[in-house]
Amino acid sequence: AACLDCPGGKFSATTGASVCSGVACKIGTYSTPGATSLSTAACLDCPAGKFSATTGAPTCSGVCNAGTYSTTLGAISLSTAACVDCPGGKFSATTGASTCSGACNAGTYSTTLGAISLS
Repeated sequence: AACLDCPGGKFSATTGASVCSGVACKIGTYSTPGATSLSTAACLDCPAGKFSATTGAPTCSGVCNAGTYSTTLGAISLSTAACVDCPGGKFSATTGASTCSGACNAGTYSTTLGAISLS
Protein backbone atom coordinates (compact mmCIF):
# COMPACT_ATOMS: atom_id res chain seq x y z
CA ALA A 1 0.00 0.00 0.00
CA ALA A 2 1.22 3.48 -0.82
CA CYS A 3 0.62 5.19 2.51
CA LEU A 4 0.47 8.97 2.26
CA ASP A 5 0.81 11.65 4.92
CA CYS A 6 -2.48 13.19 5.96
CA PRO A 7 -2.75 16.59 4.29
CA GLY A 8 -2.01 19.68 6.32
CA GLY A 9 -4.93 20.71 8.53
CA LYS A 10 -6.18 17.13 9.08
CA PHE A 11 -5.00 14.08 11.02
CA SER A 12 -5.54 10.36 11.50
CA ALA A 13 -5.10 8.85 14.96
CA THR A 14 -5.73 5.25 13.88
CA THR A 15 -3.58 2.70 12.08
CA GLY A 16 -4.95 1.30 8.84
CA ALA A 17 -6.93 4.43 8.04
CA SER A 18 -8.32 4.91 4.54
CA VAL A 19 -9.04 8.62 5.09
CA CYS A 20 -7.78 11.41 7.31
CA SER A 21 -10.98 12.38 9.04
CA GLY A 22 -9.77 14.46 11.95
CA VAL A 23 -10.08 18.18 11.33
CA ALA A 24 -7.18 19.56 13.29
CA CYS A 25 -7.06 23.25 12.66
CA LYS A 26 -9.69 25.91 13.31
CA ILE A 27 -10.37 28.77 10.92
CA GLY A 28 -7.58 31.32 10.86
CA THR A 29 -4.93 28.59 11.21
CA TYR A 30 -3.16 25.93 9.12
CA SER A 31 -0.80 22.99 9.68
CA THR A 32 1.76 20.89 7.88
CA PRO A 33 1.12 17.32 6.61
CA GLY A 34 1.53 14.08 8.57
CA ALA A 35 -0.23 14.78 11.89
CA THR A 36 -1.35 11.82 13.99
CA SER A 37 -3.41 13.77 16.54
CA LEU A 38 -4.74 17.21 17.28
CA SER A 39 -1.71 17.87 19.50
CA THR A 40 0.80 16.93 16.77
CA ALA A 41 -1.00 18.94 14.09
CA ALA A 42 0.83 22.08 15.28
CA CYS A 43 -1.80 24.50 14.04
CA LEU A 44 -0.22 27.84 13.28
CA ASP A 45 -1.87 31.23 12.93
CA CYS A 46 -2.18 32.42 9.36
CA PRO A 47 0.65 34.87 8.74
CA ALA A 48 0.02 38.58 8.29
CA GLY A 49 -1.44 39.35 4.87
CA LYS A 50 -3.17 35.95 4.59
CA PHE A 51 -6.28 34.29 6.02
CA SER A 52 -8.17 30.98 6.16
CA ALA A 53 -11.95 30.80 6.30
CA THR A 54 -12.12 26.98 6.50
CA THR A 55 -11.35 24.44 9.21
CA GLY A 56 -8.65 21.88 8.50
CA ALA A 57 -6.79 24.11 6.04
CA PRO A 58 -3.38 22.98 4.76
CA THR A 59 -2.50 26.59 3.87
CA CYS A 60 -3.87 30.08 4.33
CA SER A 61 -5.04 30.63 0.78
CA GLY A 62 -6.91 33.90 1.26
CA VAL A 63 -4.74 36.96 0.70
CA CYS A 64 -4.76 40.74 0.83
CA ASN A 65 -4.90 42.30 -2.63
CA ALA A 66 -1.88 43.86 -4.31
CA GLY A 67 -1.54 47.46 -3.15
CA THR A 68 -2.61 46.52 0.37
CA TYR A 69 -1.04 44.86 3.40
CA SER A 70 -1.99 43.52 6.83
CA THR A 71 -0.18 42.94 10.12
CA THR A 72 -2.99 40.79 11.59
CA LEU A 73 -2.14 37.19 12.52
CA GLY A 74 -4.75 34.39 12.49
CA ALA A 75 -7.27 36.21 10.30
CA ILE A 76 -10.40 34.29 9.25
CA SER A 77 -11.60 36.53 6.41
CA LEU A 78 -10.58 39.43 4.22
CA SER A 79 -12.37 41.81 6.60
CA THR A 80 -10.69 40.43 9.74
CA ALA A 81 -7.32 40.50 7.98
CA ALA A 82 -7.84 44.28 8.02
CA CYS A 83 -5.95 44.83 4.78
CA VAL A 84 -5.12 48.50 4.38
CA ASP A 85 -3.89 50.51 1.42
CA CYS A 86 -0.16 51.03 1.13
CA PRO A 87 0.63 54.61 2.20
CA GLY A 88 1.85 57.29 -0.18
CA GLY A 89 5.41 56.67 -1.32
CA LYS A 90 5.13 52.89 -0.85
CA PHE A 91 3.65 50.05 -2.93
CA SER A 92 3.05 46.29 -2.95
CA ALA A 93 3.07 44.46 -6.26
CA THR A 94 2.23 41.10 -4.66
CA THR A 95 -0.85 39.70 -2.94
CA GLY A 96 -0.69 38.54 0.67
CA ALA A 97 1.75 41.24 1.79
CA SER A 98 2.54 41.96 5.43
CA THR A 99 4.34 45.19 4.49
CA CYS A 100 4.52 47.50 1.50
CA SER A 101 8.10 46.74 0.56
CA GLY A 102 8.30 48.84 -2.61
CA ALA A 103 9.16 52.49 -2.26
CA CYS A 104 9.66 55.63 -4.32
CA ASN A 105 13.26 56.26 -5.24
CA ALA A 106 15.25 58.95 -3.43
CA GLY A 107 14.37 62.35 -4.80
CA THR A 108 10.81 61.30 -5.74
CA TYR A 109 7.49 61.02 -3.92
CA SER A 110 3.89 59.85 -4.39
CA THR A 111 0.63 60.67 -2.64
CA THR A 112 -1.15 57.65 -4.19
CA LEU A 113 -2.67 55.23 -1.68
CA GLY A 114 -2.86 51.51 -2.53
CA ALA A 115 -0.25 51.60 -5.29
CA ILE A 116 0.87 48.33 -6.87
CA SER A 117 3.94 49.69 -8.69
CA LEU A 118 6.15 52.74 -9.13
CA SER A 119 4.27 53.87 -12.23
